[in-house]
Amino acid sequence: MASATFLEIGALLGIALVGGLLAKLLKQPVLVAYIIVGILSGPAVLGIVQAEEEIQLLAKLGIAILLFLVGLKLDIHLIRAIGPVALLTGLAQVALTAALGWGIAWLGGWGTIEAIYIATAVTFSSTIIVVKLLGDRRELDQLHGRIAVGILIVQDILVVVAMLTIVTVGQPGEQALATEIAITLGGGVLFLAAVGLASRYVLPRLLEWMASSQELTLVFGVAWAVALAAASSWLGLSMEIGAFVAGVALASTPYRESLGARMVSLRDIM
Repeated sequence: MASATFLEIGALLGIALVGGLLAKLLKQPVLVAYIIVGILSGPAVLGIVQAEEEIQLLAKLGIAILLFLVGLKLDIHLIRAIGPVALLTGLAQVALTAALGWGIAWLGGWGTIEAIYIATAVTFSSTIIVVKLLGDRRELDQLHGRIAVGILIVQDILVVVAMLTIVTVGQPGEQALATEIAITLGGGVLFLAAVGLASRYVLPRLLEWMASSQELTLVFGVAWAVALAAASSWLGLSMEIGAFVAGVALASTPYRESLGARMVSLRDIM
């Protein structure tokens, strides 16, 4: 079983390489080729993928590392500067898109509840795809790229609220929606407070002690990103938020450049 899974992942990497080369020849984003390769390799077309759990695990690791490196570029001073803009723009975008989606679905003959579901589905962007495309175009460090990331994080938070609403409405007899949201947001506040304390009093000293070992620094970066992504998911938030916060917690340290340089290749492979 293990050898078959190893062979399958090796084959998928080979197919992804061929797709990436074709995309480069056609002057298209490599990420688009990877998505097409995934569709072709999945059960809808060729059905190559059998080790679904293993591949999903690798995908989650890749997402955690990607969002961690994005957060690593945004120190707290920058977040304070772009935060209000990202928040207002994100809320306005979600409200406008949801209204348009609901109106189109309602005019198309869908019922009110179905139209709400459709409006919710079309409102939110894919954080992973947008961030990867911005990174490939070297725009993450530019002002519009940073604001776009802020809007995506606002969307991720609203996704949590939307999913809680959908689940609670669909399961009568469970805890009230307001209670569910309060518990999740309360856990999120405690999570951010704990990370903030660690980033101020623990992480700088720990990184200073580990800085002489490249291997330890790399393992720490991966462990920190994955651990906070897992904790965020366990609290009911999205794993993307946790991984992003993990990067922001280290963005003000003098080791962010070296840590990012060591993890970027791992991000690309994942």
